[in-house]
Amino acid sequence: MGMGGEIPFYQSKDQLNRAFPFKILRYSSSLLKQPMHSHDYVQIAYVLRGICNHQLRGKSLTVSRGDIFIIAPNTRHSLSAIEDKEFEVVLVDFIPHLVQEQLKPFSDTLNPLLQHSDEDYKIPFIQQSWLHFGKNKQIFVEQLLQDIQDEFEHREVGFEHSILLNLAKLLILIDREYRKAKRKPAKQPALADQHPIDDVKRYIYDNFSQDIPMEHGAFIANMAPAYFSHQFKKETGQTFVDFVNEVRIERAMELIRRDTHTITQIGFQVGFHHLSHFIRTFKKRCGITPTEYKKTFGSKSVN
Repeated sequence: MGMGGEIPFYQSKDQLNRAFPFKILRYSSSLLKQPMHSHDYVQIAYVLRGICNHQLRGKSLTVSRGDIFIIAPNTRHSLSAIEDKEFEVVLVDFIPHLVQEQLKPFSDTLNPLLQHSDEDYKIPFIQQSWLHFGKNKQIFVEQLLQDIQDEFEHREVGFEHSILLNLAKLLILIDREYRKAKRKPAKQPALADQHPIDDVKRYIYDNFSQDIPMEHGAFIANMAPAYFSHQFKKETGQTFVDFVNEVRIERAMELIRRDTHTITQIGFQVGFHHLSHFIRTFKKRCGITPTEYKKTFGSKSVN
């Protein structure tokens, strides 16, 4: 390990195998607090569960399942737990030339992601390093990461080739999501101001069962928190917290009508950490408690 400025600087010659400069590992801890650091290789960080803090490019980000970052060489960042909350993250370290051949058709999009550094601000931050996969893509991403980890741990004949194929698949998927995000404003320029809020709403619908701090919504919209709070209420007619809770309660009502889970299970399933908070929020939205709603609308009530 060398020193880059005042922070630790990790070099691939010390951290990765020289014959096959690649590594994958998982962190699962409520106590992790990485120091701010950088490295001369690429790192992909994907959040599997829970929430944690990612310090990146001077921003403090609350990240959760489906969030993925491409951390290019010489980019300062750190991961840490939030208030002793559990989380699990997968880290993939590699040298860009490993997948150079497979990624040639995508070089115009992926090369800036794999090679930019703290000194390179030509591409907006939101398009450089961060991406969120919705639930429909999370399963595919997580299976790719699991396949890569299995190959890396078991090291059967040809494991390097298998890892590179799956890594290329992951990067191509990231590339396509970035391209899709870049196309959105071009389709409806007149609605450009609404797109950031629409992105936040989509994120809430995909992740309502997890903690979603307002600061995370502001980051997705690429706005300062105070301005985001004002814009969100202007666009939706609700505060950020009220909107998140309404999405959760709508889902809870659907689950209660199915009558396959207890009220407590449903409360936790839709994102409430305390039963009392769930009951209070439900009654405020529906005028009756979840139990009263179940008696009236649960599937067994019609028998």
